[in-house]
Amino acid sequence: MTLRRSPGSSSAPLRLRASGSSSAPLRLRTSALALATVAALALGACSSSDDSSGGFGSGGGGGAPLSCPVPVGPMAIALGGRANEPEPSLPGPVQQAAISVVSGASDQKVQPKFTVVNVDGRPTVAGSDTYRTDAGNAIAAQDDQNAFLSGLGQAIPTLRAQTPEADTLGALTLAGRSVQGSRPGTVALIDSGLSTVAPLDFRTAGLLDAPVADVVSSLRDAKALPALNGATVILAGIGDVAAPQGPLDTSQRASLVALWKGIAEAGGASCVAVVDEPRSGDAPSDVPPVSVVDLPPPPTITPGKATALPDDGSVGFQPDTATFRDENAARGVLAPFADFLKQAPARRIALTGTTARAGSPASQTDLSTRRAEAVKGLLVSLGASADQITTKGVGSQFPGYVDDVGPGGKQLPGPAATNRKVIVEPSA
Repeated sequence: MTLRRSPGSSSAPLRLRASGSSSAPLRLRTSALALATVAALALGACSSSDDSSGGFGSGGGGGAPLSCPVPVGPMAIALGGRANEPEPSLPGPVQQAAISVVSGASDQKVQPKFTVVNVDGRPTVAGSDTYRTDAGNAIAAQDDQNAFLSGLGQAIPTLRAQTPEADTLGALTLAGRSVQGSRPGTVALIDSGLSTVAPLDFRTAGLLDAPVADVVSSLRDAKALPALNGATVILAGIGDVAAPQGPLDTSQRASLVALWKGIAEAGGASCVAVVDEPRSGDAPSDVPPVSVVDLPPPPTITPGKATALPDDGSVGFQPDTATFRDENAARGVLAPFADFLKQAPARRIALTGTTARAGSPASQTDLSTRRAEAVKGLLVSLGASADQITTKGVGSQFPGYVDDVGPGGKQLPGPAATNRKVIVEPSA
């Protein structure tokens, strides 16, 4: 496996091999502690070869067990040393998955291929190698496993982006292609998930808040869904960023995780595991730039100034309904609005519901009215007087409407999400 270095590096390529393999050695930079952790995990996994769960949780420090089985087959790891992203590393559960594949390969006499995909603006295969061993006894086989895993653990931190921006969807697609074969495989995507390349460019206003089904449908229409074809997919680090990218709040991260999980499932993944282990730290230096994704601030209330309640995870609605996605989160957002009204009986709020241009004008008006009424109901439950609040729905007929219908009449997820809101107009 050869991993590409950042431009300008004069060092020789890094290579990884297992003992007994004919491939050249792959050497990776890592701390002694990380190496010791990998070796300890490998020993733990191989000491329980009768564990049909794939070695989850074997060895200390490996993180929580995965929620998906790990097949003994090809494995692709997509991550990158890129801007706006913590330095590349393997979370414990991904280490566990790699250990499970290698130890199972020895037991089942198979030779799984490992591929590393570099996530940047134009994802590439940074290197690949096949685990094989000709060891004549269990001790020698264990040495081969440890050597291979240690080499993989050392190679990961050396990854560096080569091209500006981040095409996370393209990397997932390339990783999926890398594990196709006669045996089911595993794909690990270790990335913030904030892609900045079309057709999944989160710089598009509203895209982060769009319903998963809408985004998946749009990608399917564009023939851009990854072909995962029965692979186990591990999502790690989704929503974890580094400066200058601003941090995501809990609701935004949950929306992003749900979106990538939905994309993987729509691409044919047999099981999708989400790793909660956080990734942190600075981004690597001297790498190509990645555009910052603007994250909208939480709505605030100011007398005389209109404020839009976005259709997001904190105060948004289930698709095509007036039911909040998370009523507790919505209560937290709306509490200051209720306090504003409770502080002075003469204060008033006008709520105007809006929608995307989908369905008939009558259905748009009905849905937007019911959503405005739902916000009013929550404000009243928080102590505001119903007499202080008026409501109306205008569907997609409102100033500031963004065209959300694309070629062929297909709805555009980002603009459509932007058009779904409840506008608050407070008066003193």
